[in-house]
Amino acid sequence: MNKHADTSPQRHAENRRADTRYLHRHIETQCIHAGERWEKYEFWSSSTPIYNATTFLYDSYTQLEDRLFYREPGYVYSREGSPTTTALERAISTLEGAEVTHVCASGMAASHLALLAAGAGAQGGILCSSDVYGSVYTMVENVFPHLGAPTAFADFTDLDRLEEAMRAFRPRVVYFEVMTNPLTKIIDAPAVIDMAHRYQARVVVDNTFTTPYLMKPFQMGADFVVHSVSKFLAGHGDVLAGSVSCANDDFATLHSLLTQVGCPLGPNEAWLALRGLKTFALRMERHCANAQAIAHFLASHPLVERVRYAGLLDHPQYAIARRTFAPGRYGAMLSFDIADCDQARAVRFLDALRIILPATTLGDCYSLIVNPATSTHRWLGTERLAALGISPGTFRMSVGLEHVADLQEDLDQALRASQ
Repeated sequence: MNKHADTSPQRHAENRRADTRYLHRHIETQCIHAGERWEKYEFWSSSTPIYNATTFLYDSYTQLEDRLFYREPGYVYSREGSPTTTALERAISTLEGAEVTHVCASGMAASHLALLAAGAGAQGGILCSSDVYGSVYTMVENVFPHLGAPTAFADFTDLDRLEEAMRAFRPRVVYFEVMTNPLTKIIDAPAVIDMAHRYQARVVVDNTFTTPYLMKPFQMGADFVVHSVSKFLAGHGDVLAGSVSCANDDFATLHSLLTQVGCPLGPNEAWLALRGLKTFALRMERHCANAQAIAHFLASHPLVERVRYAGLLDHPQYAIARRTFAPGRYGAMLSFDIADCDQARAVRFLDALRIILPATTLGDCYSLIVNPATSTHRWLGTERLAALGISPGTFRMSVGLEHVADLQEDLDQALRASQ
């Protein structure tokens, strides 16, 4: 082989694979140890340092050249990775049970990269869930057509109609969230993944809401699994990050896209996310318990018209959640509608909250709430919002780690103050 041949960046995947030392341990142990202490020098630090360096040096130029041409795994320039980001990637690969992971600058960057790596473009279109994060919806609708990719949307909870759409549209890529944003519908991930593969489509699954604490789509056959790491994985509202997990065979394409587009994750952000990940399993246990209690409270409140939470028996996809999620775990996300609520009343309700924070994010230790019609999905317009089932009185809540009695009291007084 020509010594100077530009060999595949597949060698870079070696460091980003799941940490085999902890792959078969419980998730609580994986959160603490996976990704750490993977590269030994003269000593080991108990936690991964922050490598604030743009470039990395070697004893000889030959060693540097071996990394430049991907003959050996390692680091040259931080746009392609650093030891700090690698530690986070190994941890996420382990939690997801994925072969390899790349981290990037945001969850939106992760979704964009995954769609490109899956083949969306002039040679193939995207079939996307109609109930999906507003920015993803507008990206699929407005950005990818400029790349020559036809796009279509469908209700992924109706498998018969979904198959009709796949048969007619023949997508190259299928994209969905397991728990949809903001209405918390539950999509039968194993069934949709199997259906998409029967139509030779590749599958990108957003696991942000559900997280590997509830389910692991890669092990169900998904080709790419994306996260807004900013949310539950990091969990403290102090870092912007995304991740894409995939098979080893797809990593070279993903790596090339990330380095050429130029949306890497910085070492400081990677370190914050890795530190947040240590308490991920503990936090999710409380998130789930609090959300279940809040869902029951809202369901019995006289001023609330409807509550959607996967752990409620009357949730339309409760049986799917019970079958596909980890036993007894239904997540931290719920949505609800205030009865007879217009925009003015929605604002009064949000302004009356004292503990729960109105904010356009989720997955923090804080309880967070948002009115999708005026925030996360405001670009969709009144008619499209109504068609999706989003009204001025619809609220999405990310239930945090506060004492549940305080959250219930805060919701009750704000609901009454909004009248």
